[in-house]
Parts: sequence; C-alpha cells; structure tokens
Amino acid sequence: MGTIARALPVRSLRNWRKRLRFNLSLSKFLQLRFNLFLLSVWPISFTRAYVWMLSKLYFFFRPGLVAAVRSNVARGLTGRTPQEVDEIVDDVLKGMIRHYQEKMFNGFLAMPKFRKFLASNVIFDGYEQVLTDALQEGRGVVIATAHYGALEFLPIYLAMRKYETATLARFRSERLKNIIVPRANGDGLDIIVPGNGTNVFREASKILSENKIFVTQCDEAETWHKDSKSNVEFLGRNIHPDRMLDVLCKRTGAVLLFGVLEREGRNK
Repeated sequence: MGTIARALPVRSLRNWRKRLRFNLSLSKFLQLRFNLFLLSVWPISFTRAYVWMLSKLYFFFRPGLVAAVRSNVARGLTGRTPQEVDEIVDDVLKGMIRHYQEKMFNGFLAMPKFRKFLASNVIFDGYEQVLTDALQEGRGVVIATAHYGALEFLPIYLAMRKYETATLARFRSERLKNIIVPRANGDGLDIIVPGNGTNVFREASKILSENKIFVTQCDEAETWHKDSKSNVEFLGRNIHPDRMLDVLCKRTGAVLLFGVLEREGRNK
C-alpha cells in the first residue's frame, strides 16, 4: 500500500474510492479495461464464471442496492411473506447477473465465439412459424420485447438466421456505441440510435415498409409516450401505457408480435 500511496496522490486515491463507491454502475464496473481484456481471451465458461464472481462482489459492496431491490419486490408483490420476498429477491439478483453476462457476451466476446454460442444455445422451440407467417403477410413485423434478457440476443440471433432485422438501441457512451454497432452491422443487424437528428418513427416506418423485422423494447417506462386516456394494471397499480407501438402499427399496417427469451438453466 505504501508503494501505491507514493505513486498516486492521496487526493487521487480518495477520488477513485468515491467513484467506485457511488458512481460506478455494475455495467461500468464490468467494462473496466482489465475485465474486457480477460473476456476477449478466455473461453465462454471462464467468462461466465468471472462475470458472476464480479457481480456478486459488486452487490456485496452495494447493500443499499440490494435493499432497494427488496423494497421494490415487496411493494410490487403485496401479500407475500418475508421468506417469499427473500426468495424472489434472490432470483431477481441472479437474473440481473445473467442479464449482465449476456450483455458482456454480446458486446465484448470475440465474434467467432459469440456466433458459436448463439448457434448452439438459442432455439426457437417451435415458434419460428409464427414469425414466418407474419412476414408472409408482407406488412413488416414489429417485435416488442424486454431489454431485460432479450434485447442482447434476440435481434442479433434473428439477423444471424438471415432475417432482415433492425433494432432500437441507446448507448450510455460513444465508446460503447462504437464497439456495438459495427459488430452488429457485420452480422446484418441494423441499429437505430436515437439522437443527433434521427427520427426513430420515420426510420422504423421505412424498415417496416420493406417487410423487415423491427425489434424494440417496451419495458423502460421513462421513455414512453404515455397515453393519458388509457390505463392498464401492472403489479397491482394502474399506469398509462405507451401509445407509440399502436401508432406505429396503425400507420404502417405492420404485424405486432411480443417476443422474449426464456432462460433454461445456465446455457439455453
């Protein structure tokens, strides 16, 4: 420790401690350059175990975050016993870690490894006919999905299967965008990035007019264009739904599907 203290000003050490403790999200923590180097050279099994270990370590040092998850679960699932809430919270945290494993695979695993992983571990399980039937109508297809556990794999998997696919994605940094977009484009997936004058509605309409698939997430309520005249019940609460999917499908005539990925154990 003395060597480090001499090499770095005390103020720098304090600033790094504050950054790690208060400002570094799990995503940014996993994307530290040292971690990315290891993820790029290790086999998938090592990568999965390493991300799991780092995520557990992160939650261990962020008890307030775990407490917030528990509070939200208890508030959303009323009538559950404390033991049931604890079991659900444990499953939620495991799901979050698997989600970040998938994010790291999608963004930073070497592409030959990533393609092999998707080809061997993701299956339609008989539902591909639903998609092909929708495309045969020639009106384009909107797939509404959840960012949590689907947006990482679903669009790129469809593109790898030679379905003409585009998706909407937001990036927390220009660096991340510059990494993800070329990787996706290389496998035939188009990515619409909001901002800088991009009209998402117009771009999505153009994609659908060419009878392609447009994948969009529908679970981030802070980005919704809420329909003040409608209400839906979600987790025991009335909320105003997003109206843009209805508007998009009515304007373009596209078929609307809901699609998610279901995890089966660690690999499937």
